[in-house]
Formats: sequence, structure tokens, C-alpha cells
Amino acid sequence: MRARCDALVRDILINKERRDLVLRDPCAIHRELFASLTPDGYPEYAGTYRGQPGTTLEGREISGPSLLAPGKTFLFTSSTHVPDKMAELVDYVSWAIASTPENADQRLGSLAKTFGLFGCIHPFLDGNGHVQRVIFAAMATAFGIPLSGRFSIHPRPYDMLLMTMLELFTRNSGGQDDINRVGEYLRFFLDGVYALPYEDFDSGG
Repeated sequence: MRARCDALVRDILINKERRDLVLRDPCAIHRELFASLTPDGYPEYAGTYRGQPGTTLEGREISGPSLLAPGKTFLFTSSTHVPDKMAELVDYVSWAIASTPENADQRLGSLAKTFGLFGCIHPFLDGNGHVQRVIFAAMATAFGIPLSGRFSIHPRPYDMLLMTMLELFTRNSGGQDDINRVGEYLRFFLDGVYALPYEDFDSGG
């Protein structure tokens, strides 16, 4: 998986068509990464959103252990709404790239909003973090933002700080403070001007 993901990042950096596919069709990238890992008899586990009618993923809900309320869980987006929410997110990404702001903080805000919303939706049964980071890499590159050498798709750079921020984002429906927190985290995986000391930013729409 690591070799496959490293090759994907290299391709994203140099191939606009590849980036465009990532950003308009997350299902295609999920299928590419995970089709060989699905259990026998369940090929739809790769490349299919939760809540997709007529599949075994219809009605599949996902929860995570809460860090804010230990011993409890919190729910990601209801499967009923996942396909529509992902369509809205893809439209937002397309708009954000087409109207790329000159302001570096606004570009970071759009990245953070996309990253946070994807985590909140959790559209796939598994492998969400991988696709989330693929989209992050493609969108950052489309914005002309260099990735830090610390960035990787696999193994995942996942920690308690990110888990807490994504839980807050999910519980609060992605308010500006939540976008700012995610943006602070994402700066660690970006280079160039984003390696400079943090300043508040606006999501840019």
C-alpha cells in the first residue's frame, strides 16, 4: 500500500488529469486503492459511498470513540445523507479551485474546510483517511501549494490532535473556529509560505 500511495502522490504532483480525477470522483480513487482488499463477495466496499441505495452499504452508519466524552461515541454523517453531501463537497472543491484566491490564508481555509467536511462525512466504510489525504494533496497542488516532506498518504500521519479536531468539526458542523483548527494542523504538511508562523485565515466562501 505504501508504494502504491507514494506513486499516487508523485502522479498527482505532475499530472493534472490525475488531480482532476481525484477531485471530481473520490469513489474512483477509493476503488483504485482498495479494490484488491475487499472481502470476498463484497466488491462494493471499494469505491461506493455509504448509503448508496441497492447495495450492502445502504443504511451503514459509522461512529467513532469520543475524546471529548470518554466512554461514549459520536456519529459521522448519516448514511442517508452521504451521497448528497459528497456531491456538495465535490461541487465546493470545483468552485474553490476555479476561483482560487490569491490570498494564501484563504487557500489554506478552503483546504481545511474540504479536509474537515470529508472527515465529518466519512463517506466510505473504511479507508477514509487515505482518500482524505489524496484529496488534500490534489487540491493543494491545484492551488500551487507545495507539500512538505512530512506528508504521506500511507502510513497515516494520524494522531490524537487530529482526532480531537475532527470530532469537534463533526459535532459543530464545521464552524470557522473548527476550520481554523484544522488549518493549523494541515500547515504541518505544507511548505513554502505555510511554513511561516500561523496567522488567522478565512475559508474563502
